[in-house]
Amino acid sequence: MVLFIIYVFLSSAGLVLFKLGSSSLNIQLQQTIFSMNISLISLLGLFCYLISFILWMLIISRSDVSYIVPLGVACTNIAILIASNLILKETITTNALIGAVVIIVGIVIMNKKTKRSLFIELTLKN
Repeated sequence: MVLFIIYVFLSSAGLVLFKLGSSSLNIQLQQTIFSMNISLISLLGLFCYLISFILWMLIISRSDVSYIVPLGVACTNIAILIASNLILKETITTNALIGAVVIIVGIVIMNKKTKRSLFIELTLKN
């Protein structure tokens, strides 16, 4: 669970940092010469995103993909929504807020165990 939280934080931070530094991003292609000017903040964002990708591969290798991928995408989307509002000063629209609520409800439903599935799980462990 700790790796998952670190993954969500680094993935979200990477995207937000890259966005912060992207105002000075300059990519040019002149004949056969490729030139790229990237800020330190963007590089830090790319580094965070790279580390989060490595963690993601580790998390997927240890978890059920049908469970962890939707959870990871949902938590990362919500974290980015919050960070973009707090750090980038982007507005949260009504539709985005409704979408976040739907995502949270989906996470709760995914994690809710019915009495029957809990009984089966406990029976199989014993």
